[in-house]
Amino acid sequence: MSTPPAAPSATASWAEAWLAALSAFSHPGRMRRGEHFARRKRIRHFEVKPGLISARVPEDDLTYEVRLQIKPLDDATWQKIVRHLASQALYSARLLAGEMPAEVAAVFASLDAPLFPAADALEASCTCPDWEVPCKHIAALYYLLAEKFEENPFLLFLARGRSKEQVLDQLRQERQLLQQRPAPAAGEEEGPEEKAPATPPLATQLDRFYTFDLAGDEMPFHIAPPATPMPHLRRLGRPSFTEIDLEALLAPIYQTLTEKALHWAFHDTPETA
Repeated sequence: MSTPPAAPSATASWAEAWLAALSAFSHPGRMRRGEHFARRKRIRHFEVKPGLISARVPEDDLTYEVRLQIKPLDDATWQKIVRHLASQALYSARLLAGEMPAEVAAVFASLDAPLFPAADALEASCTCPDWEVPCKHIAALYYLLAEKFEENPFLLFLARGRSKEQVLDQLRQERQLLQQRPAPAAGEEEGPEEKAPATPPLATQLDRFYTFDLAGDEMPFHIAPPATPMPHLRRLGRPSFTEIDLEALLAPIYQTLTEKALHWAFHDTPETA
């Protein structure tokens, strides 16, 4: 069994990551031939479907049919991936905005379902007389796809079995499920973490309202995420002046702000000179 390709770094482009994954099990000389052939812009027609990429590659007076069969991820694996992405507010927000974060590939890898295929998940064929894989026509398609994945990385989802629309629809559903935990009824306690420190009555503090008895680092702060996400919005309900689901719209923003606030509160910041 081949070793799964490593997830790209945050600085690697989608094109670089795709070619690095294929180069891990492809002869370098044949990859170079394919790169040179790709520069001639001979591939004029290609199609990406779930689990299959096909192309027609003309050369001289002949046209060769190239097929890349990529093993699709099964439904259970896709569900795990989308649930994991839905649990990360920042990833969800960027994906739903039509942007593919580079960290998505690491999420696939962490669930033993690499986004980029290893040798045992890719079967390439060409109708040309060259029986070696990759021939220059297959390798040229590799390079063309690198350009296309850079332009639209959601095509990688399609090659692995799901369209962009399918993934984003499922992501929205998972985000809604995460937000459907019932809010506490009026008068109910939201949990001990929601209780703020006791505050003396204002009337007893008027003469010293603008003074501080404690140094800044001695002042008590209560920093904790709410037991129920967005409790105020849930208690108020959907406003009558708009059809927009404000809770679903604002949930990723609230989650990101919560994560940032907790990080700043409980992680040491590097000292500056």
